[in-house]
Amino acid sequence: MPVVLVLAADLTTGHKVALIIVAVAFIVFALASSFLIPRYKPDFPGPTGLSVFVIASIVMFLLMVLAINFFG
Repeated sequence: MPVVLVLAADLTTGHKVALIIVAVAFIVFALASSFLIPRYKPDFPGPTGLSVFVIASIVMFLLMVLAINFFG
């Protein structure tokens, strides 16, 4: 049996659900910031919104890492 399946089987249902929720939030953020927002705002993130976008990206990354450390 592959190691990934053994590790996933060892997680509780609550931990699996929490990891899936955080992963979906990360994926939605990535897809929205790469496809959806630039479609309606071509200059995204622009000079004024660049710092907000970078901070949001770092926060999403840290949330994903912390979720893996805590739930995984």
